[in-house]
Amino acid sequence: MIKLSGKYILKFLQNHYEFVQEAFNSSKPDFIIDNDILEKLIEEYNISNDPKISITKLIDVKFCRQLPTKDYKLDIHYTSFLQFIFDDFTLDLPQTLKDRYRTIFELFTELKTTNKPNKIIVLIQSIITVIDVFLNDIHRQTQRLLSDTESLKVNADEYSDLSKRLEKAVFWIDEYIEPLNKILEKGHPESFYSALVEIQKYTSEKQYVADSFKLKREYKKLYGSVIYARAELDHNLQKLTRELRPLLDRIKNDSIILSGFYHFVENVDYPENYIVPLPNPIKKTKGSAIFKEFHSEAEFFVDQFIYKTSDIYYEEQVEEQEWLPDSTYFKEQLLKEDKVEDFYLWCFDALKKHTDEITLSKYFSITNLLLEEDLVAEYKEDDRITIELKDASIKIPKVRVYERVSK
Repeated sequence: MIKLSGKYILKFLQNHYEFVQEAFNSSKPDFIIDNDILEKLIEEYNISNDPKISITKLIDVKFCRQLPTKDYKLDIHYTSFLQFIFDDFTLDLPQTLKDRYRTIFELFTELKTTNKPNKIIVLIQSIITVIDVFLNDIHRQTQRLLSDTESLKVNADEYSDLSKRLEKAVFWIDEYIEPLNKILEKGHPESFYSALVEIQKYTSEKQYVADSFKLKREYKKLYGSVIYARAELDHNLQKLTRELRPLLDRIKNDSIILSGFYHFVENVDYPENYIVPLPNPIKKTKGSAIFKEFHSEAEFFVDQFIYKTSDIYYEEQVEEQEWLPDSTYFKEQLLKEDKVEDFYLWCFDALKKHTDEITLSKYFSITNLLLEEDLVAEYKEDDRITIELKDASIKIPKVRVYERVSK
């Protein structure tokens, strides 16, 4: 007997992922698989995979159990997990979801009447569980309906027959969309949504006035779960009313129209099969549908708008980049001087040797030498000079600069 653990089960699913998916698909929708089919799947899988798998091993890991009919039933815990993993959910009748309302209503009624702290905690936890299960079911139903409706829309192989498409669309509208809308209807007093509104009102106060901190905490958890549930239901209700129902209605109507058209084409040689007799063919007559005067006036009117705008080309001016030595060069020239009495004027003269276009940006790229740590600057605040650059005129003080002597 194998001792099961979470790690062992996950390892089993990982090692035999392809087989598990095949078994899952073969067992849908009731997750019961025929004995012969299961044995065939195992035989085909073992040919090209290692480690091997057997029915005994499947039973040991509780993947399935044998029924008195010799068929095998997949374990509900596996099927719930695998539906989530494969994003492939089965549809349950809305009556199952409706039963959730009765459960949550009974639990909430008991919660409001009891005053035993331990029981209150248990009831709150039960309500949260019911809400989570309900949200999961609604999500599964909506996703599966969207997926199946999309297959119906694109005319998948299994729904290529128009009569089958029409039958399926009508079935989904009557058996799923309408009942789900009633379950989630906001204004209906017996809908799940209305129950959530009542719980929210009750817990919004209780989370502050409960007798103990522990109870306040539990009521707060329930309040948060209800707020989240309402938002999720709004989202799913929007999908049902704005996406699914209009799409199914359109498929239904299109199928009716196309079915009628096919019926007409198939019986074109047997007009007696038509419910409504065909009208007499339209007789051909000479003449034009447009008066000649109107035609000429219309042409004149339209011609005034037929003109071609002239193309305008702009010549792009390419700015030539002027080459200048970098700051290292100018620093070397500066250090060759024993002492510079007017640093800013020296910068101007040094640049003048290389270019006549002395702009503010070029000038400042050289004056930044003043920030070097190995240079000493002595300012004369009262003595200023004006330097004329190409794009600016600046008034700056005289600055004496010389090399710092290290001690």
